Amino acid sequence: MPADDVREPVGLMAPEDYARSRAVFWGGAAVLFTDAEGRVLVLDPAYRPGKLLLPGGGVDQAERPSAGAVREVAEELGLSVGVRQLLAVDWVSRGNPEFGTVCGFPGETVSIWDGGVLEESDIARIRLPENEITSFHFLPPAQAARRMRPIERRRMLAALRARIDRAGPAVLEDGESVGLGRALQRLDVVPRIAIGYQDIAWHPAMEPAAGLPVKQAWVWAFDPLGRVVVLVDPRDGHVVLPGGTVETDDDGPKAAALREAAEEAALRLHDAVYLGYLLDPDGAVYGPGTGANARARYIARIDSLGPAAPDVATRITYSRLLVSPVQASELLGLGRAGVEQAEYAAQTAAIRWGIPLSPPQAAIEIPHTGMAALLP
Repeated sequence: MPADDVREPVGLMAPEDYARSRAVFWGGAAVLFTDAEGRVLVLDPAYRPGKLLLPGGGVDQAERPSAGAVREVAEELGLSVGVRQLLAVDWVSRGNPEFGTVCGFPGETVSIWDGGVLEESDIARIRLPENEITSFHFLPPAQAARRMRPIERRRMLAALRARIDRAGPAVLEDGESVGLGRALQRLDVVPRIAIGYQDIAWHPAMEPAAGLPVKQAWVWAFDPLGRVVVLVDPRDGHVVLPGGTVETDDDGPKAAALREAAEEAALRLHDAVYLGYLLDPDGAVYGPGTGANARARYIARIDSLGPAAPDVATRITYSRLLVSPVQASELLGLGRAGVEQAEYAAQTAAIRWGIPLSPPQAAIEIPHTGMAALLP
């Protein structure tokens, strides 16, 4: 009944009864921050040691959720920042087993906001409140998730996926997606921080020095709209480019990249062109005892994508996504070298083939049955 309705409630519920019948919920707000490497900022609260949280807390009466998020960041981090956009909303039911009857919990609507990327100068200004927050950490998403309560883990990952997807906020109920959800959420994609890649250099257009072995080769496979194919590993939700190890019977790194793309992703490619390489100076990325080596990168155009099938080597059936190169770099977690590589791949494809620069957009899952004849 509207507040300004002054009619006597003939056959209707009395206003006071109607008010009592409405659901009463708490409000909560949290903020997702990352650093330049894509690691998530999490807090270790003194009142719940060992179970990490995003910065945030309860929304006060008559306070807007975005204002509550800003206030909580000021109280918990000592930072005065604005929130950029809403990433996720989670409706938590009164009977949620993770909350039980704590403080007469009536249910809660939690909003998760995008705080953006914190620079080193921002991080240096963080000040924690005594007796409430014992420490803060920047952790890879998968590592942070393992140290959070299940509902908060799902909420954090949903917000991170929504930030990368750039297609509006995720809608959750008790931490779970409502309906089918978008592709990144549906496939449980976990943006990664690739170990060892954060400090290695990208060498565009350059050939590896004589005597430097090329251990692996990957390919940026472009569709006509400028999107690229990435693979989702069902074991951990991590994303990789098509490609892999250069075998002794491969006719060089390019042949290895094309073979791996066919085996892993059922990709038929043409016009493959050398793009550059990443230098692994001490073999730390590839594995102990390997020694210095190069990781080659190629670009190619997609002819078609066949039906998904288990990879010959691993017997894993990867899910396949079409994303913009920018989003691919965010999912791959290769650090600055990955960002530079994605930009160079997109620019080279545009110059060489006239392929447009794809803006970030909602990731598209390639059907298991494949997509034939992508070229116009």
